[in-house]
Amino acid sequence: MLPRMLLPSRLLLLVFIVATVSFRSSRAQAPTVPSASNDKNPVLFGTDIDVDGAAPSKGSELGLVKAEEKPSKSSDKKKREGEFAAAPIPIVNPTIGNGAGGGVLYARKIGGSEDTSPASAFGGGGLGTGNGSWALGAGARMYLKNDRYRISVAVGGGKFNYNYFGEGNTAGNAAKSIPLSQRSKGFLIEPKMRIFRDWYLGPRYHIISNDVTLNDPNLNPTQLPVPLPGDLQLRTAALGIRVQRDTSDSPYYQHTGSVFDTLVDFFGAGVGGQRNYQNVTISYSKYLSFGPKNVLAIRGSMCMVTNQAPFYDVCMLGIAKDLRGYQIGQYRDDRMLVGQTEFRRELFWRVGAVAFAGAGAVAHDWGDFSNSEPQPGGGVGLRLLLAKKNHINLRIDYAWGHDSTATYVGIGEAF
Repeated sequence: MLPRMLLPSRLLLLVFIVATVSFRSSRAQAPTVPSASNDKNPVLFGTDIDVDGAAPSKGSELGLVKAEEKPSKSSDKKKREGEFAAAPIPIVNPTIGNGAGGGVLYARKIGGSEDTSPASAFGGGGLGTGNGSWALGAGARMYLKNDRYRISVAVGGGKFNYNYFGEGNTAGNAAKSIPLSQRSKGFLIEPKMRIFRDWYLGPRYHIISNDVTLNDPNLNPTQLPVPLPGDLQLRTAALGIRVQRDTSDSPYYQHTGSVFDTLVDFFGAGVGGQRNYQNVTISYSKYLSFGPKNVLAIRGSMCMVTNQAPFYDVCMLGIAKDLRGYQIGQYRDDRMLVGQTEFRRELFWRVGAVAFAGAGAVAHDWGDFSNSEPQPGGGVGLRLLLAKKNHINLRIDYAWGHDSTATYVGIGEAF
């Protein structure tokens, strides 16, 4: 629910998605933080932010309407009316504890009457938990000029109290941790342009300040079960590039199509940071429809960072869009491979249900995966339709992993 920016980065995502804080909505009339991101479903602790989710690639290719078939001004106005999705959200999170939050999202087409762009989304939210964690954020995803341009922007900040287990599979399996408190605030902007058919390309920039401390005055820093990590006070900033091929039918609740997403970030002092390193994330999501009420969603992703990445920006299991059922960061390292599938079913009235399963592994290098035991994860969930026109759901998932369980509540689908 809150993970790579979980701590700092996805914090921006917290913006869009409030409990997972990835405002990934489900099926929009015309269509992705958040959340994105990406929900990075949110990612709370790192700077690999993702506030962009799947979106339709429909644009001017949709064709022309004959003059006599043009809708009247009144029908066009009705079609373009905005829609709110808002809800109080209980927080039941294995990473930052239990509490409450709330989020609101407004979806509306913002182009002219002939613009075939999906509905743009504007959202904000906040949360607080019993262990002292809190977050506030706001963001927008805009679709312009017959979906030729897509712009994501997010800003947020908060305090996150969580357990640090160390890095690598051995540390994750040992399940020994120390309590950390991380204060973060950041900003992200990502404009993209359709360059050919379903392909989008654009730059991205984000900057995040992080201040991490040991969250227990009674602990002796020299006698900890897990060594205190470095980079406790660090500002990270990256200028990157994003490439997407998007054939999905909606950025909110996809029924068909796929999204291939490649993200490369170059962190460095030259763009406002204090550390030089790189991050690469590649994912592929496929959506298959079986009748009007059944969807099978499949996602695979990989992540890699260079050796100078701080501990909150390495690859982490536990982010909802990749694998549910674990505390975020219990398994973290410089490389990650994850696969997940989810079956979605609309039941009756505004109620739906899902079942999901997946597995993931982390390693220090690609050659180490042969010795890395994959961690399983799966669960079931309920959906309550908050906004019928744009099919924006309240998501409630119960997941289990290897010797762990977790409950997630948020706005929008996990991926």
